[in-house]
Amino acid sequence: MSYPEISELLELIRKYNIRIQSNLHYKDSLLLVELNINNNEFELYIEDEFNDFTLENQPLCLFLILNSLEEYQESDDFLQWCNQLGLNASSTSWLEYYKSLDKITKKIETIIGPIDAKINPLDYQLRAGAFQELVKK
Repeated sequence: MSYPEISELLELIRKYNIRIQSNLHYKDSLLLVELNINNNEFELYIEDEFNDFTLENQPLCLFLILNSLEEYQESDDFLQWCNQLGLNASSTSWLEYYKSLDKITKKIETIIGPIDAKINPLDYQLRAGAFQELVKK
């Protein structure tokens, strides 16, 4: 079965020369990744609760990044974001990172358009549909 969501992720990678790297360094429960879009570099922390991240599957990595950015955009404030991710809200380093996400997200959106993880969050949580196919890639 073909999933247009996966094709859209692949098209983003091709169109914007997206490359994702990581040394698999975790801070608390979040994975530090390097996102390169048209030679613009961003360091981001992403949630990878199911340990899906693998550099060999760049569309999956891109989904995890975009999904994390969507979660940031949907959070009402720093406290909600921390609670959602299980982070310590009294951490000044997480507060600084949270504050930096607005600028990072806006810069990414000027390049690729609105943040859209393409795959339904329910498919991700249930590990079904397009996400299940994406993991196979």
